[in-house]
Amino acid sequence: MPRQGSRCFLMVRARAWMCALPLEDVEETMRPLPVAPVASAPAFVRGVSLVRGQSAPVVSLGALLGGGASESQAEGRFVSLRVSGGRVALEVDAVHGLRWLDEETLNDVPPLLRASAHGHLDYLGSLDGQLMAVLDASHLVPQDVWARLETPSGKASA
Repeated sequence: MPRQGSRCFLMVRARAWMCALPLEDVEETMRPLPVAPVASAPAFVRGVSLVRGQSAPVVSLGALLGGGASESQAEGRFVSLRVSGGRVALEVDAVHGLRWLDEETLNDVPPLLRASAHGHLDYLGSLDGQLMAVLDASHLVPQDVWARLETPSGKASA
C-alpha cells in the first residue's frame, strides 16, 4: 500500500546488484531481442535493437555496474525505459516485480562512488538485507553513443 513520500519502482537484478527503476521511466519488460553491435560503444552498451519498431541502445546493467564485458543473457529480460534521448533497452538477469519504497529510506550516493558510477546511480538503500541501487535512467547512455545512433553513417556529428 503506497504511503505519502513513497514511490513505486520496478525491481530488477543484474549479477550481484538489486536495482530499482522508477516506474515512471519504465515502458515494458520483454524477452531479449536480437542486438546489432555498435562500433566503439562503451563495454556496457551491447549494441542496438528494434523495440516496437524504433531503434534503442541496449545497455547491459551487469556490465554497467559491475564492469567487464557485456554478455548476452538468453535467460534474462529487457526493460524498455523512456529517457530524454528516446528509448533504452536495459538488459537484466531477472525482473522481481513492483515495490513501493519510502524515499526517506534511500541514501545519497557517496561522492567517490558517484564519480565512478558516472551518474548512473541516484540513491543507495537496502531491501530485504541486500544493497539496492536506484538508477537514473537518463544517464545510462553517454551522449556520444546517442549521437552515433542518430546519424545514418554511425559517426557522431560535430
